[in-house]
Amino acid sequence: MKVTLTIMILIMTFIVTFVSVSVNFGYQTGFIAKRFKSWGLAFAVALPVVMVIMPIIKKTIAKYVE
Repeated sequence: MKVTLTIMILIMTFIVTFVSVSVNFGYQTGFIAKRFKSWGLAFAVALPVVMVIMPIIKKTIAKYVE
């Protein structure tokens, strides 16, 4: 499950940061460097957040689905 979450976070942050940097800065000099810097930061924030929040969400949903 953690591998699946990690892959999902990689893909989501990859797409979101691409769109965000493209919209805010356009395709100018340094685009790739800004993009990968943004992606690294987004992944570093998203991974621990999801790892902490996901069990809480699962537990909450399980109460209502049972």
